[in-house]
Amino acid sequence: MNLAGVRVPVLQFVYECHVMLAEIMDFGASPDGRRRIIPITGGTFEGPEIRGQVLGIGADWSLARSDGAGCVEAAYFLRTDDGAIIRVVNKGVGAGPYGEPTPDGERLFMFTNPVFEAPSGKYDWLNKSMFVGTLGARADVGSSVLIRVFKIV
Repeated sequence: MNLAGVRVPVLQFVYECHVMLAEIMDFGASPDGRRRIIPITGGTFEGPEIRGQVLGIGADWSLARSDGAGCVEAAYFLRTDDGAIIRVVNKGVGAGPYGEPTPDGERLFMFTNPVFEAPSGKYDWLNKSMFVGTLGARADVGSSVLIRVFKIV
């Protein structure tokens, strides 16, 4: 396939986020798989143009699908170091493994699509861009996940 003249997406690092989680609540089996509710209790995020805290408001409604894939659908809020409140809805899917550490120590990894709702002004660029992310949970770290977000430019 010839891509000459085609604008190819490039990723620009936005931030790295350490999210703390509460005890998992098992929703149980459903026709789609096994649903779990994972409350978000806080955390921090930092990047070249944005940094602050993850507020303890939100949760991930994860689904271990019957076909072996896992899905996340998290909604939560960030507070920047200058006081702006930003809503995040982050969805993703991955093929596993889940619960079994990989050779690099991750027990979960998937790609995500975070969508932001930011106030007009300094962080309005979050409302006008598309993003992809990675979500990982390490076997050697307790109740937390690591999220990295990249802007598509």
